[in-house]
Amino acid sequence: MPSKSTYQVGGHSFALEYANEMLSEKELLSYAPFRTDSSYEEDKLFTLSFTDAPEALDTKGPVSAVLEDENGRMTLFKEKDGCLTIYVTAITDCHCCRIRISKDYHFAKAWIGGTLSERRYALDTALMLLYTFASSKHDTLLVHASAVDLNDKGYLFLGKSGTGKSTHSRLWIENISGTELLNDDNPIIRIVDEKVYVYGSPWSGKTSCYRNRRITAGGIVRLHQAPLNEISSLTGIKAYAALLPSCSCMKWDHIMAEAIHSTITKVISMIPIYSLSCLPNQEAALICFKELTTNNLVKTHGPCVFSSSRDESATYHRQ
Repeated sequence: MPSKSTYQVGGHSFALEYANEMLSEKELLSYAPFRTDSSYEEDKLFTLSFTDAPEALDTKGPVSAVLEDENGRMTLFKEKDGCLTIYVTAITDCHCCRIRISKDYHFAKAWIGGTLSERRYALDTALMLLYTFASSKHDTLLVHASAVDLNDKGYLFLGKSGTGKSTHSRLWIENISGTELLNDDNPIIRIVDEKVYVYGSPWSGKTSCYRNRRITAGGIVRLHQAPLNEISSLTGIKAYAALLPSCSCMKWDHIMAEAIHSTITKVISMIPIYSLSCLPNQEAALICFKELTTNNLVKTHGPCVFSSSRDESATYHRQ
């Protein structure tokens, strides 16, 4: 008997349809806190169903893009009917997932295989891609960052891989009373009723932190390794450039790119954005904490205006 489960992430719902033998509790472990009884079809971002026949998802389209992360590779194909087919290959070279996504991103079908870790990577990749595509027009950003929760406010730390995002979150937790980890890899930023919120997600990298929680955004900090600790406020194009590289986006999908551009522009006009040159030490966390909590006021200047988001930095692969 096929199962259907509905989940709510970042305030958006999506559904999974699958035969019981295709997915187990082990693959769905990180999604359990986000499961919901909501069944309103009109509110769903998308529905993902599963097949046990990978050949049913063979592509006939040309390669549109090849994307890589530390866990594997995604090859995207554009089909003649406008659908998107994606082949996912784990770092082990196991071809562990095929997924075909409808032109409007509302429906998709997938096959997953391999070991438990490869299957979890396949499922996470499929759902993150679908979520990025379908939520982009709803003032929603899936951000590669580490996020902490302090007094019901969310603070996000961005930066290139290896910069020390997780380390900086840990330093807050160790040195600033009341700080908790919200998500260590892919928190969600969303604008709702003219306010910016941060959400936990089922996608937290190597850290098992799957908190279904929404809190007010307190600020965003882009980290840079340096021989000293120094923080500075960013506005305008500098604030935009600090956030853009960490947001999931497909630059060749102009509708998505413009939606992401619009959301980033709103976010940077509504909450503080900073650059922190830092060492991985207690002082860095305390300097950052003091600046964000003493200057964390709602911005009063109007939204910044940029001519276009269609540039070479608007890629899916994030820093």
